[in-house]
Amino acid sequence: MEKRKSRRIKVHQFADINGNLGVLNDLSVHGVQVSTSLLPRNRKIEVSFEADGKLISLSGVIQWIQRKNGLINLNRLGVSLQDPPVEYRRYVMNYCAL
Repeated sequence: MEKRKSRRIKVHQFADINGNLGVLNDLSVHGVQVSTSLLPRNRKIEVSFEADGKLISLSGVIQWIQRKNGLINLNRLGVSLQDPPVEYRRYVMNYCAL
């Protein structure tokens, strides 16, 4: 099994995904996994969430989608980040150090 480039940190918090409510499932230096009921129209995606009292905004490209149909129709998206801000990288590195 192929190892990931960087460690994934499990989280579970609300996030804004292209202007819609979603959930941030995990994060790493290179990407995030989010869940949302509304799929974006294209592969470009904007994710923002609050961390340490600050709003962090990320831009990325969807790499994969896992659709889930059931009681709650949430789609999981794997997002590769494009130029994540310094605040985000610092947040992930601090989280990894715990």
